[in-house]
Amino acid sequence: MQVLNPNDVKIYNLTHGRTIPDWLSERKKRLLLKTDVSMRKRIQLIQEFEMPISSQRIALTPDKTHIYATGVYPPRLRCFDTSQLSMKFERGMDSEVVAFHILSEDWKKLVLLQSERYIEMHTQDGIYYRTRIPTFGRDIAYYSRTAELYIGATGSQVFRLNLCKGTFMKPIDTLTTGVNVTKIHPQHSLLFLGTETGTVECWDPRSRTRCATLSVPSAPQITALQTSNILDLAVGTEDGKVHLYDIRSPQVMLTKDHHYGQPINTIFYHPEGRVMSACKRSFKIWDGQTGEAFTAIESEEDICHVAWHEGTGMFFFAKEAQKMGTFYIPAVGPAPKWCSFLDSITEELEESTENVVYDDYKFVTSEELESLGLSHLSGTSYLRAYMHGYFIHMKLYREARDIVQPFAFSEYKEKRVKEKLAVPDRIEKRALPKINKNLAAKDLHKGGTLMGDDRFGSLFTDSNFQVDEESEQFKLINPTVRKLTDQQKSGFEEVSAVGGESEEEEEEEEVVKPSRGKRAMQMKLVSCENESKIFAVNTSSVSLPLGSRIGAATAETAAEPEETPRQPRRDKSGGDDGRERRQLGRSAAPFLKKQRGKFWRGRKVG
Repeated sequence: MQVLNPNDVKIYNLTHGRTIPDWLSERKKRLLLKTDVSMRKRIQLIQEFEMPISSQRIALTPDKTHIYATGVYPPRLRCFDTSQLSMKFERGMDSEVVAFHILSEDWKKLVLLQSERYIEMHTQDGIYYRTRIPTFGRDIAYYSRTAELYIGATGSQVFRLNLCKGTFMKPIDTLTTGVNVTKIHPQHSLLFLGTETGTVECWDPRSRTRCATLSVPSAPQITALQTSNILDLAVGTEDGKVHLYDIRSPQVMLTKDHHYGQPINTIFYHPEGRVMSACKRSFKIWDGQTGEAFTAIESEEDICHVAWHEGTGMFFFAKEAQKMGTFYIPAVGPAPKWCSFLDSITEELEESTENVVYDDYKFVTSEELESLGLSHLSGTSYLRAYMHGYFIHMKLYREARDIVQPFAFSEYKEKRVKEKLAVPDRIEKRALPKINKNLAAKDLHKGGTLMGDDRFGSLFTDSNFQVDEESEQFKLINPTVRKLTDQQKSGFEEVSAVGGESEEEEEEEEVVKPSRGKRAMQMKLVSCENESKIFAVNTSSVSLPLGSRIGAATAETAAEPEETPRQPRRDKSGGDDGRERRQLGRSAAPFLKKQRGKFWRGRKVG
């Protein structure tokens, strides 16, 4: 689910998300739902709420329990049950549906206007009757009081079909060359006809006479009409504008421009005084008095038609896409009764925007498939034919691309490096001054507050302000720097004093402690003469330890008698020492037993 927030008004796109291809098996679909988190979090308000290619018209029944939608390809009609949140039935058509109207309060009766000049009446059992009109129809309107169907078509006539008698009545002759929109006011029953010449004709169905003609300024064609209350009339034009009228006056009360230049296809009046209008690119809600924008929905696919669940904030979009759009705007109204759970879960299921259709599959043309060397896979399960190309799995596509173009990534990387190098360096490089260079470097690292302040400019230009880091005053102020300097100096003094000391001082061991946090190491400093004697020993003494060799060499130098080598310890379990210990243990056993008896009363010693 996608959450939009235009003009601080939250809009929930309930059909946003990845689309699972139809050709996947049920097992793969279930596996995808288990492994993909985004697929599990998506909301399917109504199952199979889509068309094979695109949808054209959509409408709700008067009792708001069912949704009708038409689409292609092939042409079909689908009915969705809101109580079951699923599709109720589907019917195929011989030609595309231009417009349809629901005749009953429920879903059982409707009439469809098709592109091949046919009119079909449907009942719950299927097609009830089919007839043909003289010219191509564009829109239909139903007058329930006389059971007459008004059909706007090309030409100057509006056809009348009486559904009670089953015959065509005398048509209405207009002053135009074609009628695009027909609308009957639900209260005073006036018939409004939007023409292709930019006029709106008002007719009285009872007397079949023209009441008035409204000329819309600078309007090439009228594409949408909507009425409200008794006197309000909204007119949508081909150039993307909505004009609001009072039917008592020919003057425009307000004009709202969508700024897309696309024909207006749907208009609604909200009870709170707002007007909702849709063109191919956007659906906008704005104030009917001032024209101030309330919120808007912009679609990547063309919007063909919009249906509003009156009294709620639910909108259904018929679009040039496989999925039909479902949008919920809490600021317009509450959720419908059949999906009241939306009020509690919309805030918890917010996700980021994703603009994807099939994440795991890529569409390639026949030429691209041949360049990848995969044309022999045509007709296999690895490719899915679609329109003028194929759907191929992304993993297979990437492997084939890497084989055909092994150096594509390196070439892309070199190209990006060249582009980066071609861009001039926008980082300002400042040279360090000769005076107080270290201080200037530290200041630039912290942001350059001192060098950027004019009050401290002479600190880096005047030699009188030079900081002598070798002076005692500087070392007292900065003890850390002094301590490090002393350590460095003492280290060099130790290295230089190795060859100048006496033989007795050379024998002493000096310990050099490393910095804190490291394991201490001890280094023994010996003179060069002793070192030469150590390594000049014959081969028989090579096996001795290094300590013995050093002791032997120093003994010869000092002319002292050699120490008696230490006798190796015998094993505890053997030898004379071990035998004596065992005998001593046997003689002391009675004494120890007596002592145990004094302290451990009544306990036997085994």
